[in-house]
Amino acid sequence: MNMYSHAPAGIQTPAYQAGTTRRWPQSLAALVLVLSISLGITADASAKALRKGDHNRNVVTLQQLLHITADGTFGDGTVRALKKFQRSHHLTADGLAGTQTVAALRRANRKAHPRAGSTWSGPRVAQMQRALGIGADGKFGPGTQKAVKAFQRKHGLTADGVVGQATWAALGLHSFAKPALRRKPKPAVLVPSSGGASGKIARMIAAGNRIATTPYVWGGGHGSFRAAGYDCSGSVSYVLHGAGLLKTPLDSTGFESYGAAGPGRHVTIYANGGHVFMTINGRRFDTSGASQGGSRWSNSPRSGSGYVVRHPRGL
Repeated sequence: MNMYSHAPAGIQTPAYQAGTTRRWPQSLAALVLVLSISLGITADASAKALRKGDHNRNVVTLQQLLHITADGTFGDGTVRALKKFQRSHHLTADGLAGTQTVAALRRANRKAHPRAGSTWSGPRVAQMQRALGIGADGKFGPGTQKAVKAFQRKHGLTADGVVGQATWAALGLHSFAKPALRRKPKPAVLVPSSGGASGKIARMIAAGNRIATTPYVWGGGHGSFRAAGYDCSGSVSYVLHGAGLLKTPLDSTGFESYGAAGPGRHVTIYANGGHVFMTINGRRFDTSGASQGGSRWSNSPRSGSGYVVRHPRGL
């Protein structure tokens, strides 16, 4: 993908008739590109809306947004869940995942998964722990997260460790459905040295910490390094800029030729046309992590299959 991290479903641009010399101004073309980007659904779905019978990674993302089993197949269950969502949000209940529906799903997920500290401890956590049959200390720690994932796998839910509406319902705690509970993300650990390679890594991690829990925003971080939110390439660009390793933000395709080939000793970048993420001292920095744990930092590994692997020179 050319500029930003994810592309939408259901956006088509009109073509002019043959023989015409009319051209779009550059600013209008850029606006159409921005409008054609939708959170979570990649460029494979840009030509048409997702619909029954589709089977690809975009369907997995759609199912995760719907909080149903993410098997990647757009079947009857996905149609029913999607129509229910569309009706509840005053959209045309056609069972098609187009641009408007995907945008509404993402907005609904942001509202249902706040990152306020109150969601990580207290009576709601204790009640959930009792329903899980584990010690009810009211703290959402690693043990609780592990128990949540095991429960989700057992009940055919996405095992992301986030207690959203579907998980609350499966636990029999419908009245606790909002907001979702998640484990509090850990900040990255800074390396001690302030000079040389270690100093650059420290500045990169510090930059990552500054935006770790900011929202995902279409094209965020491309017009300026200072933004209210960042997409995947904007996030990686911000981190590299923090260490003086990048002067101008890059899109995910641009990172395919950034720096040097192969994994780095401390920093590795994984890029393709639709997404980019990085690891710093073995810790993954990835916008997909924010949808699972509230922070772009993640301890869970991610396959590098299908990505071009690069690293900043010297790191």
